[in-house]
Amino acid sequence: MFYLAQLHQGQAAQLVSINHPVLIQDDPEEGPQRTGLQTELYVQYYSIQVFKPSEETEQSAKEVTNSFQMIFCRVRQWFSMTTCQAIFILALTVVGQQIPSSPHGCMEGSCYPATGNLLIGRAINLSATSTCGLHGPEHYCIVSHLQESDKCFTCNSQRPYDPYYHRSSHRVENVIQLKDSKEHLTWWQSVNGEEGVSIRLNLEAEFHFTHLIMKFKTFRPAAMLIERSSDFGHSWRPYRYFAYNCSKTFPRVPAHALHYINDVICEERYSDIEPSTEGEVIYKVLDPAIHVKDPYSLDIQELLRITNLRINFTKLHTLGDNLLDRRADVLQKYYYALYELVVRGSCFCYGHASECAPVPGVEARDGGMIHGRCVCKHNTEGLNCERCRHFHEDMPWNPAEPDNPHTCRECNCNGHSSDCHFDMAVYLATGNTSGGVCDDCLHNTMGRNCEMCKPFYYQDPSRDIRDPAACTACDCDPVGSMEGGVCDSHTDLDVGMITGQCRCKVNVKGTRCDDCKEGFYGLSQNDPQGCQPCNCDPRGIIMLGSPCDQISGDCSCKRYVTGRYCNQCLPEYWGLSNDLSGCRACSCDFGGAYNNRCMVENGQCECRRHLIGRQCSDVQPGYFCAPLDYYKYEAEEAVAHSPNDHNLPGKARPQAEVDCVEQLNNQLRRHRRHRPTATTQTQRAALRRIRQLQQTPDVMSIHRERSQGHLVTWTGPGFARVKDGAGLVFTIDNIPYAMEYDIMIRYEPESTEDWEAIVSVTSVLLPTSSRCGNLLPTEQLYTVTLPHHKRYVKMPRPFCFEPSNRYVVAIRFQRHRVSQRHLTAFILVDSLVLTPIYTELPGFQGNDPAAVEHRGEMVRYQCLDSFMATPMPMLAEMCTKLICSISAILHDGALPCQCDPQGSLTAECDRVGGQCRCKPNVIGRRCDQCAPGTYRFGQDGCTACDCHSLGALGHQCDPVTGQCPCKHGASGRQCSDCQPGQWGFPSCRPCQCNSHADHCHPHTGECQGCRDYSDGHHCERCVKGFFGNPVLGSGDHCRPCPCPGNPGSGHSNGDSCEADSSSNQIVCNCKQGYIGTRCDRCAPGYYGNPEHPGGQCRLCQCSGNIDTEDPGSCDPRTGQCLRCLYNTEGPSCSECKHGYYGNALAQDCRRCTCVTVGTQQAYCSDGQCHCDRQTGACACRDNVVGHNCDQCAPNHWNYGTDRGCELCGCHPQHATGPYCNMFSGQCQCRQGFGGRQCTDCEQFHWGDPRVQCEECKCHPLGSERAQCDRVTGVCECREGATGRQCDECARGFTGAFPKCVPCHPCFELWDDAVCMVRRDLDHIRLQAQSLLESGEAPGVGDTRIQELEDKLAKVHDLLPDGNWDSLYQLIGQSMDDLRAEIALTDGRIMGVALELNGTAVHEEFLMRTLTQMETELRDLNTTLGQRRSQLDKYLNFGFQDQFDKVKKYYRESQEAEQQCNASVSGPFSPVGESKAIRAKAEEILKKRQDKFLRTLAAQNKTLSELQNKVQDVDNRVHHLSLKVCGGSSNASSNGTCHNSPCGGAGCRDIDGQRVCGGDGCNGTVSASLKALKYATDVSDNLSAASDDLDGVARKLQDIAMLTQDVKNQAMDTLDKAQKKKDIFEKNNKILKEFIKKIKDFLTEEGADPESIERVAQQVLAISLPVNRTSLDSVIQQIKANVINLTDIEGLFNRTSQQLSQAKELLNRAKDAKTRAEEVKNTANTTMQALDVSEKAIQKATKALDKALDNVNSTRNSTAMVEQKLEDLEAKQMDAMMRLANLSMGIEALKSKTDQNREMANDAKNQAQNATQQAAGLEQRLNETEARYKELQIKMDTLDGASDVNQRATKIKKEAEELLNKANKDIEKLRKLERTFRNNEQRMQNQRTVLGELEKNASDAQEAIRKQVQTYSNCN
Repeated sequence: MFYLAQLHQGQAAQLVSINHPVLIQDDPEEGPQRTGLQTELYVQYYSIQVFKPSEETEQSAKEVTNSFQMIFCRVRQWFSMTTCQAIFILALTVVGQQIPSSPHGCMEGSCYPATGNLLIGRAINLSATSTCGLHGPEHYCIVSHLQESDKCFTCNSQRPYDPYYHRSSHRVENVIQLKDSKEHLTWWQSVNGEEGVSIRLNLEAEFHFTHLIMKFKTFRPAAMLIERSSDFGHSWRPYRYFAYNCSKTFPRVPAHALHYINDVICEERYSDIEPSTEGEVIYKVLDPAIHVKDPYSLDIQELLRITNLRINFTKLHTLGDNLLDRRADVLQKYYYALYELVVRGSCFCYGHASECAPVPGVEARDGGMIHGRCVCKHNTEGLNCERCRHFHEDMPWNPAEPDNPHTCRECNCNGHSSDCHFDMAVYLATGNTSGGVCDDCLHNTMGRNCEMCKPFYYQDPSRDIRDPAACTACDCDPVGSMEGGVCDSHTDLDVGMITGQCRCKVNVKGTRCDDCKEGFYGLSQNDPQGCQPCNCDPRGIIMLGSPCDQISGDCSCKRYVTGRYCNQCLPEYWGLSNDLSGCRACSCDFGGAYNNRCMVENGQCECRRHLIGRQCSDVQPGYFCAPLDYYKYEAEEAVAHSPNDHNLPGKARPQAEVDCVEQLNNQLRRHRRHRPTATTQTQRAALRRIRQLQQTPDVMSIHRERSQGHLVTWTGPGFARVKDGAGLVFTIDNIPYAMEYDIMIRYEPESTEDWEAIVSVTSVLLPTSSRCGNLLPTEQLYTVTLPHHKRYVKMPRPFCFEPSNRYVVAIRFQRHRVSQRHLTAFILVDSLVLTPIYTELPGFQGNDPAAVEHRGEMVRYQCLDSFMATPMPMLAEMCTKLICSISAILHDGALPCQCDPQGSLTAECDRVGGQCRCKPNVIGRRCDQCAPGTYRFGQDGCTACDCHSLGALGHQCDPVTGQCPCKHGASGRQCSDCQPGQWGFPSCRPCQCNSHADHCHPHTGECQGCRDYSDGHHCERCVKGFFGNPVLGSGDHCRPCPCPGNPGSGHSNGDSCEADSSSNQIVCNCKQGYIGTRCDRCAPGYYGNPEHPGGQCRLCQCSGNIDTEDPGSCDPRTGQCLRCLYNTEGPSCSECKHGYYGNALAQDCRRCTCVTVGTQQAYCSDGQCHCDRQTGACACRDNVVGHNCDQCAPNHWNYGTDRGCELCGCHPQHATGPYCNMFSGQCQCRQGFGGRQCTDCEQFHWGDPRVQCEECKCHPLGSERAQCDRVTGVCECREGATGRQCDECARGFTGAFPKCVPCHPCFELWDDAVCMVRRDLDHIRLQAQSLLESGEAPGVGDTRIQELEDKLAKVHDLLPDGNWDSLYQLIGQSMDDLRAEIALTDGRIMGVALELNGTAVHEEFLMRTLTQMETELRDLNTTLGQRRSQLDKYLNFGFQDQFDKVKKYYRESQEAEQQCNASVSGPFSPVGESKAIRAKAEEILKKRQDKFLRTLAAQNKTLSELQNKVQDVDNRVHHLSLKVCGGSSNASSNGTCHNSPCGGAGCRDIDGQRVCGGDGCNGTVSASLKALKYATDVSDNLSAASDDLDGVARKLQDIAMLTQDVKNQAMDTLDKAQKKKDIFEKNNKILKEFIKKIKDFLTEEGADPESIERVAQQVLAISLPVNRTSLDSVIQQIKANVINLTDIEGLFNRTSQQLSQAKELLNRAKDAKTRAEEVKNTANTTMQALDVSEKAIQKATKALDKALDNVNSTRNSTAMVEQKLEDLEAKQMDAMMRLANLSMGIEALKSKTDQNREMANDAKNQAQNATQQAAGLEQRLNETEARYKELQIKMDTLDGASDVNQRATKIKKEAEELLNKANKDIEKLRKLERTFRNNEQRMQNQRTVLGELEKNASDAQEAIRKQVQTYSNCN
């Protein structure tokens, strides 16, 4: 065999065999055609892997080797074996040749010499204790085939081997080379038959021994051992033992596997008989299978280190010949013969050498010889580099490591010594850094490195320690020094040593100890310490020198420290510390603190009010610092003055408009005849514009809106718009501090003209302060220019203001450098600002450095400029600090924020400026006013006005009400609506309602509140139940439909009707359930007596299970169901048919799905089983469970038997649980156990599970099956294999397993003889053992011996007497006995035949079982098809989304089923073999059973929890039903609730109507019904009142007509008077213009006398149209008409009476309204009850949510939905039906609530209509009475024609007032309408809440559906 080594991940070397023909033994002279290099290459390669430290090299070698192996395997296909071997050998030669480390490689770490064969060059060192032919020729033979002729040869080793002359020499040196120069094999051979032989190698030095390879020519030894010596042969220790039978040959040597790297064990793998030649023995010192943590440890090095190696052969393989024959010719075939011996190793240098040289006295005999003397590196020496060089002992000697060479370091003696030694204690004391100790130091030095001077000597700092003169004698002062003048020998600052420094007294210092230390004074010889302490406070003294004077002891204080001991701070300083200055300045804020003094302990300054912090520079929360422009006065709040007002300074300029008007008039007069008319009109328009400007206010406020994204360049609401010449007067009375202030005006021009301001500042009182009292004058007048490109201007001089005084600042604004005022010139003035002259304040005055710095910072950071214009930029931090200081001085502290609690977000404001954080649309520093364009200041800020751009005059609105200024014709708060009775803003049009409504929708024009039973956009059609044409002018009206009775009669069955013009009949449109022309018959599916009053058609109560289009589906009179559908039956089709189950009310009757084999036989017939009609539950057999009886109970199996299921019986400890596979009964076993009940070891294991189970490990190529014997563990082997695991060649076979080939036929001869001998020996051994144990032979007991003796006696009796007949009889009797035995044997054979027949029958039974399984699988397919159809029904029923995932897994289940069918009955299934089929079926069942059972248990648990949660929901619904209906909701199958007269959720009466509430019930529905009844009574009363009011209305209508006539007459008179007035005004205007023309003509310069005369004549010729007489006659006619108005008083009296009646009716209407309000309160009570219901529903919703959460917690335990589909459907449908009942109950409650709300609304609407009608009548009467009085007054005052115009105007005004009053009344009605809408909205909100509750129920249902989908996805 030829072996190669392949390393796997550097862990183990696995021997991979390459197939090669087996050789019995090669020719001794020629040998095999192969060199020993092939085997050695493996050793070389492996040595690289073991001893090469680089992991990268190791990995690369692995990759290259693997590559070569791949190439080798591919090349084998193309070349012959020899060529292939050559290629692979060449490759391995390249990889396996190890190169020694290069010399420079030793610098980085360990290095190693080359590894090689230690035998090369050491032939004289190799010896053997036995060699054939040493003393003369000896014969030997070989074991060969019988046909070979040459079997014996001669060995003559008297001379060394020579390839030409002495080829028969077989000395031991022949093993060094495999072949000679002629490629002939050479070998060493021992003497024939000699067993105790050894080979020894003696080395001249220590070497690293890595591994050994031996290749034998004969059989490998049956026993041998390898020994080593590391002391040149004085003592020996074994490496490894090898034996064919270790326990027998070396009984005391352990034969177990290698546990530790240095274990001495015995191996058997290299001692087998095979192969007969070229067998190898390989030994590796470091086995790759054992991980070596530290390859450089002493144990490993000792294991590798050798000086001698010895191989002891102790036993030969003789094939048993020596047992048969011990002759010499027999023993000639048995001896030791070794082709090659390789001892791999290297020179042992501890990693300190990369090459080795010959040992002194040993010559280099061969070029490839591995020498033994190391060429040491790393400053080491010795034969093996085992010690450090002389004077290189600073570090301990250690073997080199890959990353640390452990170089020996030279000792450091500083040139004062040449000898040293290594001291381990010193080495450890220095932290393993240096251990060299110098010996015999010179030049007055001492120490480990001669680095210190001796006592009374010190190292000269100017000389290096290596200088021979480095140590100098000490020079110390005896007064201050100690110890007789000893000085420090060297400098060591860590211990306070300075070279040459004397050892001074405690308080003395200096080189000679002649000075006191710092902190001491008074040097004295008598003082034992030398000097006295200064006692200075260390915090206050200067540390640069001595803290005190060394003579007086006075301390030297720091800059801000004082006192003898420097322990006090200077004034205005605090905190004595170790700082450089000693104390820190107080640095009190010059404005925030009263002074610059602070507390010494903590530096706290004395702060002004509301200022905090150590320096008083922070503001207390809720307070702020006033900015420099804090005192600003808004122009909008100033007093406005006209230009001519004397309160303004300066003189008003003349107006320019007078000249413009005069000039325009002159142009009109002068050029009237020459200019066109258009020019004249333009000039007149200019005149009108000028007059309008004259009427514009001189000063008006302009409020600007603030928009996001735009800068606010003003303060306050806006600006004051001042006309040219006008002015403002400001009053100032809030000055905080007496000082001078700059006066600044902020403005914005409207044009590019410059303006100027004349400012007058006057003090009301005389100044009394010291600052302003001595200043004159007390009044200042300024004149400043306001450039158009600026936004502020400052007065040229400041003015002194003081507190407790009032100042008046008057400002006149006028254009700059003009002489006249212009009407169109305006300027926008923002505010007047006073800024203090801060340079007068403390902290800024004088030349103090701090004041100069403060002034410079104000200028540097532009602090003042930041407050000139708005908006103010971001202030620098320094400005903030300075401004806070200024504010603190001015106000003696900080100012409170005073943020308005309504308008601000928080109570805090900005630190500078005090601006509060305002809510939306709120402005002002305190957030106390609305921004322009907003109104209604409140908790949420202000609301935008949003004035309509088309209907409002501007964007501003009333700040309180928000009312925008509307244009003519617009109304509403935003001016976005039309006037009452109109629509279509802004193009308002009158409402078109055919006189049936007064109002319409403001945007669409749809009429609102149509009367007279009309409806439609324009009230153009009748409402339902009425017919006719209500269009104005049609002459028709709306009348009730006779179907058959009128609406409201209780006998109206039609929704509407229409008149058929052809038949002149009324055709009714019947309600649902009615038919006929008068709706007097019931429709199909309905029953009743609609022809009688009060009778009605009711829906047949057939549970929705009939065809409503079929007339015969139910009885039309009694309602009995006749034709039930959907598999239902019963009088109301409310039950499922026999064999069906489900909810008949939901058309959900499904066929029972009971599994026949799991259901009791009594419930099944004709292959169908019936189940519970409600739940579908089947009657299961014993221990069978499931909705369909389709599974065994938990922990049971054997489903499908007549007796039900059996208990699993799983082992309680060995199984994971008590459950098992439902069909096979296989339990789920724990790791290491198997069998059906987990009582055996697991598959492919054997043993007793209670003790230990072991793996079979049957070899797949040698064993029949992977499972071994469960008791013995012996594998069942194939032919040619043997062994416990079938991994060896059997007896009679040879070769390397699994390539086992039969032995030669000669083996059988030997084997038979050996077997016979072995059998006999075994028999003899057994008999001997039996004799030893019992003293008698086995089978030879007394009874047996007696029987034999009896028979022998009979024989003796027969033979001597010659009784042949007896003998014949005895023989016949024996023959009969034999025949009997034969017959008995035949019977047994017949029994066996019967058993075989039974086996065939059993096989047939198994086939039938499989057929039945196929049938059941087909039934399963059929059932799944039915489930699919049922699933489709559910999907159609509204659960599409819920079963999407279930359908998906159903399809997967179907596919799995098809695969199962294919595995059972497919074309490729092994149906022919019953055993294989049964095994496969059991495997399939085992795969699915466990998972199915686990899923089943999890599903049962989950669904049980769901059922509990649904039951909890049912309880909550029951509670809700009690609250709403007053009864429970325990409905039976037909919906009736016998135990609950009040009904509940899901309850119905015998007619199918829902039952909820009633008399005596406490639910909210009962309360609603009571309120409804009360509202109905009120409605009846209101109807009666309405009838009465109708009569009154008709009377009042007559009065209104009379009043309208009077009104029309008055209006006619008014119109005539108005026309006359217009004529008079027109004529008067024409006359004036004519007179003016005449005057202009007469005054014109170019008029001549003739023209004047002609004009005068024409004027005199003009005649007036009416003279005085005609005018008097007209007046008389008017008086006569007034007299004709008779019986005015009577009319008034009648009107008063009718007014009284109307008032009475109004009182009745108010009473009705009161009752309606009571109904409203009742409705509110109902709403409260509904709120309670809502809360109960919310609780139910929470319960559903909780149930949902519980469902979520079971998501991981649900899987295999297809197996539980039927059960899940049933239980889920139950939950869904409960939810549906809940939903229906809520829907019923919602319907009743809607009905109650509609009835309450109807009652309220009727009350409001009555109230409105009464109010309308009263309003009409009031209007009539007022108009009558007005007419009477007008008639009394109608004296002359001169007053007609004035009276007509007055009448018109009064009419407008009446119209406004009517509008107000309409507004009141609108408010009532809004109230009604609010109530309606509230009812709508309640509907929304109920809708949300319904949605919550739907969401819960949806959530359950999603969870079902989630469960279906879990595996």
